[in-house]
Amino acid sequence: MRIGIVGAENSHCTHIAKSLNIEHAAPDVEVTHVWGETDEFAAKAAQEGRIPNIVADPPDMIGHIDGVMLDHRDGKYHLPAARPFVEAGIPVFVDKPFCTDLAEGIEFVEFARAKNVPVTSFSTVPLQQSVLAFYEAAKRLGRLRSLVTAGPCDVASEYGGVFFYGIHQVEMVTKFLDTAPLEVTTARHGDDAIAVVAFEGGPVVTHQLLQEWWAANFTAAAYGEDGARHTELPWDEDLYIAGIRLFTGMFESRQEPLPPADYLRPIAILQAMDQSLGTGSPAAVLPIPTF
Repeated sequence: MRIGIVGAENSHCTHIAKSLNIEHAAPDVEVTHVWGETDEFAAKAAQEGRIPNIVADPPDMIGHIDGVMLDHRDGKYHLPAARPFVEAGIPVFVDKPFCTDLAEGIEFVEFARAKNVPVTSFSTVPLQQSVLAFYEAAKRLGRLRSLVTAGPCDVASEYGGVFFYGIHQVEMVTKFLDTAPLEVTTARHGDDAIAVVAFEGGPVVTHQLLQEWWAANFTAAAYGEDGARHTELPWDEDLYIAGIRLFTGMFESRQEPLPPADYLRPIAILQAMDQSLGTGSPAAVLPIPTF
């Protein structure tokens, strides 16, 4: 199976290529083509990931690949870049975040469904063994009153503000809770911020958004009627392998591994988070349609 990667500025491009082309993380799967935002980005990714072909324009990959990964640092570029591949019938994995505008994301899913082309998107954080263990521990705490996460996120990032890294914390929670988010209140203090998300009938969720906070891994805490759980969330030894298996499996089977709500709901929350950050007032989380 031949895979193309669009976007080489993000370190994920090189990591995925190394996993597939050098470490052979998935049998008979190879990254064969790459496009970079600059010639330097493309050349570096191709050299370090042993990617044999660099293209001048992403659609130049069409006809030579079986699946494509969109990997811009700024999510606003993802869906416009993905459209030619969907038009050509090529399955698409969009690295986090799926997009930075919910309406655009909904329209794109409808477009892909009309073309009968599988699409998926996810953060790798909820796939880590430490996060899965936290989910299991939280389930044993009775009715949850509060969930708290903390991790790096620059709310003023040039790559989409809260969307760039806030997606990890938000998706960590939405993967666990099966209730609808209602509104978000965001407050900034200096370089850092805190976002409080209210869920229908569920716990209050607090995200600590800390600029350049790499002193520890992501952390999470759950507070229930029957106790509490607080833990750091270390990465798996190979932090990309679970994600690689998920999207390469979709490329091969052409079956989407996740419903669109799984990757659109975090966008809805982040959009409200960003809106609240700008106004200082609570912002409603827009609903996700049924596809």
